[in-house]
Amino acid sequence: MTMCYDVTIGIPVYNVEKYIEKCLLSALNQTFTGNIEILIINDCSTDRSMDIINKVSKTHPLGSNIKIIHQPLNQGVGTARNLIIEKAQGKYLFFLDSDDFITPDCIEILFSHAEIYQSQVVYGSIRTIKPDGEIIDIGQKYLKQPKKILMGQDALALFAFQDKHAHLRDYMVNILIQIDFLKRHNLRCPKLRFHEDVYFCADLVPEVKKAVILPDITYAYVIRHDSLSNYQGRNNISLSEIEEYITLYTYVKNKNRDLTHKPYCDARCVRSMTQMLFVVCGILKNKNIITPCPTNKMLRNAMRHPLKLKVILKFKEYKFENLAFYLIGVLPAKISVATIITIGKLKHLL
Repeated sequence: MTMCYDVTIGIPVYNVEKYIEKCLLSALNQTFTGNIEILIINDCSTDRSMDIINKVSKTHPLGSNIKIIHQPLNQGVGTARNLIIEKAQGKYLFFLDSDDFITPDCIEILFSHAEIYQSQVVYGSIRTIKPDGEIIDIGQKYLKQPKKILMGQDALALFAFQDKHAHLRDYMVNILIQIDFLKRHNLRCPKLRFHEDVYFCADLVPEVKKAVILPDITYAYVIRHDSLSNYQGRNNISLSEIEEYITLYTYVKNKNRDLTHKPYCDARCVRSMTQMLFVVCGILKNKNIITPCPTNKMLRNAMRHPLKLKVILKFKEYKFENLAFYLIGVLPAKISVATIITIGKLKHLL
């Protein structure tokens, strides 16, 4: 496909009438002097979101750069993002959530570094805010980092998994990504209702050979109580929703089976098992409002280590942590869950 634009900004849209104008104008009012395509996927919005987008496209000087694709059925943000990857006409792709917004110099900063270093991915830094604009400090240092140029096989993955702690965010937003790179490695989102970013980034990071991480804040992540990623204040959670979470993080931990030859596999294993421990503790914490109630066997199976014992015994780092997770996954279900509860209380997760 001939690339008609320097950058495609992809925005999935579903019922965000309160936020979409600010989001869209932030994409249109960039200082970048190249060509930007703004690709909107209307995921069957039922509010005034599309009316607002149509008005902006008709009145803004760059409104003709807005392309709209209407989904026949509501299919979720993962499917919308896959369609963006398929239809984008830019050399680079930038995902923007429809309730967030970017700084005026966002694309200029990311694009210039992509071109200078011929990088496959460029990460900008993120500021978290409330809908009223108040800045929130959520204590995640990886949202803003010093400048890092990571070149060579596994350089990004070695940075991400330098130890058992999180060093690289698993968000799809605020990353400028080469379209050819995405398509060459067939990187796509799963058909999940939430956290498809985690799945996508699990596949992305091991493939990257040229990456740049920047301290420049180029993205405002708006934390709102009615977003798909917020579940506080719920009175009932369906078991099917819990099963999606387990399926997602099972995929992430099982990805380690393809990475046993990598020098960061031991750290990635303990990191992904820790993520699953957080998920299971979250399930246990809300067990009384999950319908039907998850079984001990289900939770024990979620904690099964993806690798065989003989592989873990060869680890140079985090051998004992991985062995502990392995043991939790092979204990009888009732004992396994009792062990998880004990650990969860010690770690203040329960």
